[in-house]
Amino acid sequence: MRESDVTVVVSEAEQRLLQVLLPQSRIEVLSNVHEVFGSRKPFAERRDLVFVGGFQHPPNVDAVRWFVGEVMPLLRKAGSAPLLHVVGSKVPASVQELAAEDVIVHGFVPDIAPLMDGCRLSVAPLRYGAGVKGKINMAMSYGLPVVATGVAVEGMHVRAGIDVMVADAPVEFADAITRAYHDEALWQNLSDNGLANVREHFSFDAARAALRRILPERH
Repeated sequence: MRESDVTVVVSEAEQRLLQVLLPQSRIEVLSNVHEVFGSRKPFAERRDLVFVGGFQHPPNVDAVRWFVGEVMPLLRKAGSAPLLHVVGSKVPASVQELAAEDVIVHGFVPDIAPLMDGCRLSVAPLRYGAGVKGKINMAMSYGLPVVATGVAVEGMHVRAGIDVMVADAPVEFADAITRAYHDEALWQNLSDNGLANVREHFSFDAARAALRRILPERH
């Protein structure tokens, strides 16, 4: 990095860390890039929860197992457990065994748009990991509100309770799901603000602006 003209990272959290370690190096941000599809179904026509993540990545395995083991029982006890769709390639036995009446383990799906358009909430219960989470960007690009942990939203320019619901403990996570799942006004605000977040920070236009900043002009 010291010998490079510029180092590109995916979030401002990483940029801040590296600027402390290498104050003489140029560190720039070029984050995830997503097409913005927009919300294509209203609140009343949606139901269920969805988790998206490739299971060759250990944090996704841990996240789903924690969510089904710790959060779903609280939702069931309250009588408000929506159906959970678990989507992602290379599903291990430890995730497949989570399948239940209210947990569908789909594995890989060729077209995720129907779930993005039809589910009411996306969940991102990651307990460790780094970088910008594409699962959150993608959900927001469809206007699908997200309930996530603090780790999951690191470096994503989001405001808790405004762009995304953020909670770490099982009780708080279950409460955030219940609120966003049943409060149409809150759901709509999260949907609208999530879309605005993706447009500003993670769209093709945002990436073009970042590239113009990062790369020198040639004349």
